[in-house]
Amino acid sequence: RRLLMRPPTQVCLFGSLRKKLGDQKDLPIQLDLKTPTPLTEVLETLEIPSDEVQLSMVNYRAVPKDSTIYPGDRLSLFPKEYPIFVDWKDLRF
Repeated sequence: RRLLMRPPTQVCLFGSLRKKLGDQKDLPIQLDLKTPTPLTEVLETLEIPSDEVQLSMVNYRAVPKDSTIYPGDRLSLFPKEYPIFVDWKDLRF
């Protein structure tokens, strides 16, 4: 029987969100999600208030706040000070 390993979920933080980590140099952050997890729960785990996030992207695509993050996904979080493209305006937090 083969053991299937779940790849870690990578979280990339930008701007002021990155500064929240202080001296942590290990970016992107590696999360070991065991099951699909709501984005809001991932933010809670990282102690990032959702009102500080302007845009989130999963696997290089902008997603709404009610998205689910799966093991192995790449999550990017952009703070309020980042400009975003007009076609992403409906995906702002």
